[in-house]
Amino acid sequence: MSTAAREGGKGGLAQGIGRTKGGRNTKLHALCDAKGRPHVLLLTPSNVHDCKVARLCIEALPPSAERVADKGYDSQALREWLDARGTEAIIPPRKNRKIQYEYDKAIYKQRNVIERMFCRLKDSAPRHTL
Repeated sequence: MSTAAREGGKGGLAQGIGRTKGGRNTKLHALCDAKGRPHVLLLTPSNVHDCKVARLCIEALPPSAERVADKGYDSQALREWLDARGTEAIIPPRKNRKIQYEYDKAIYKQRNVIERMFCRLKDSAPRHTL
């Protein structure tokens, strides 16, 4: 990582704001339990890839039997790290992946719990208008 990015130069990492073709944005990464209660929340610039922060989020919790994630978190390095940790990766492979991994589709359907958690966070956020 460049010094400018760490210090909040053009990369904007120090402030957590990234530049994309849609403008300046941020991304919220979260881990929650089976009941949808958030355990880890991490705000990153929008131009940081999901796989780069996945390990940081997951390390904050003790190992689990399974970890469910969407296609954005599909990387060989993350799969190998989860396997070494004793965790089964329930991550659907991207369509362009040469090796199409099998995953438990019944368990993957539980991923809607995190989507509902994000909806609750958005509903409970204060609304400000100018």
